[in-house]
Amino acid sequence: MGLVLIVIVVAVIIAIEVPLMWKNKLIKELWVFSFLLLLGTYFGVMNALHIQVSNPLGWMIFIYKPVSDMVGAWLS
Repeated sequence: MGLVLIVIVVAVIIAIEVPLMWKNKLIKELWVFSFLLLLGTYFGVMNALHIQVSNPLGWMIFIYKPVSDMVGAWLS
């Protein structure tokens, strides 16, 4: 049920937004819109199917923790 609802909502969003962007020749905005809609749809489908997706905050902590430690060592 959740998967069908996601597909319906995405189809409605596309039907409303894409023709307006295409008519106004907003091609770059259409690319960004499509990417973000696809990304959101992906995460929505993964959530609906109860598939675990890694948390982006974990990646940020993994990358920035050593930098934070190094700056903290310099400032102390």
